[in-house]
Amino acid sequence: MLALADAPQAWAPDNTTTIVVAVAALISAIVTGVVAGRASVKANRVTAQSNERVAEQSAAAERAKVESEAFSRAKEIYDHAITELREELDRIRTQYERTQEQLDKISEKLLTERNSSQEVRDQLHRAQREMSEMSSRIEYMERVIGHLRAQILTAGLQPAEHIIHGGSSP
Repeated sequence: MLALADAPQAWAPDNTTTIVVAVAALISAIVTGVVAGRASVKANRVTAQSNERVAEQSAAAERAKVESEAFSRAKEIYDHAITELREELDRIRTQYERTQEQLDKISEKLLTERNSSQEVRDQLHRAQREMSEMSSRIEYMERVIGHLRAQILTAGLQPAEHIIHGGSSP
């Protein structure tokens, strides 16, 4: 190359071919560089998109893991609450059954007392009727006895009561 710079040479057709080949090689290298650059940019874009997708998938997986753990904790809490509520329900049912038994006993006792009370009232009413009837009979018999005594006394006789009791006439 130093030789070209030292002596001027005349233009030869071989030089044109060499220049054309050199220009073609230069254009080919530029095209190859552009194509390679575009391919590199596209590859970088695809890599970046892949990395974004991987990051999104990783974040989604992490969120799913966190949600799964939260769901598991919530399920444990709900299961525990359900167990506690069932135990409380069993206690309340047992208490309800005991209270129902007591209520049944009290109802039976009240019914028995009501029946007994009714029987006592009925007996009282019968006894009062009998007393009233006996009182009426006593009054009637005292009147009859009084009339008979008066008739015996009117006849000039002494009533038998005085003889039996040994008393005087009224």
